[in-house]
Amino acid sequence: MDLAITLSIIGLALAGISWVVVLEKRPKDPAKPLLIPTTPILFLLLVVILLAAAHLLTLVTGTPHTGRRGLG
Repeated sequence: MDLAITLSIIGLALAGISWVVVLEKRPKDPAKPLLIPTTPILFLLLVVILLAAAHLLTLVTGTPHTGRRGLG
């Protein structure tokens, strides 16, 4: 992927996180429950940001991230 695509994915995930936080902070109306579970969506968006940040690191440095053990 390109640098612009990776940055746009990070930006969209951050916008999604802000949307989910706004949904969670709204006053709860017992007559209208949320049909979307916000906690798993928040977790999924955080995982997307972590993966995109690792990809951004490889794009900026030019070397793949090898991890602690130096594997793959």
